[in-house]
Amino acid sequence: MQFLIILIATLVELLSPRADHSLFITAASTVLHNEAPLFANDSHKLKTAAFVAAVAYRESNFNFQAKSKTNDYCAMQINGRPDLAEKPEECIKVGVTMLRESMRMCPDFPLAFYASGPKGCTDARAQRISRDRMALAKWVLDKVTGD
Repeated sequence: MQFLIILIATLVELLSPRADHSLFITAASTVLHNEAPLFANDSHKLKTAAFVAAVAYRESNFNFQAKSKTNDYCAMQINGRPDLAEKPEECIKVGVTMLRESMRMCPDFPLAFYASGPKGCTDARAQRISRDRMALAKWVLDKVTGD
């Protein structure tokens, strides 16, 4: 668990320096500790943590109180779930579950289903969002691992 806390804190600091995102760090490390990795060959959950951090950063800048005009809530911007703004661990857990489903539904654009629902796999906007989040996750992970 300590490893995940340090990893997520480092990822978050790279994405949003000098801001206090301790609530996100604590919630994400707790949830990811108990979840299976999102990626194959990711036993230490490096890729998983980087992906979750990239999504939360782009969606809300790690803000659990974030609300979009389209009724997306919490750090992971879950549609129609205002209750998650007050439940950080549940927000991350629901987000990870949705990411897992999105990756299954759209393997070529892992975040497209998450971003736009059932038509996301073929939607140019959702594909662009997916490419962005995946590239950001890779960039931040490369910074952490020195690759």
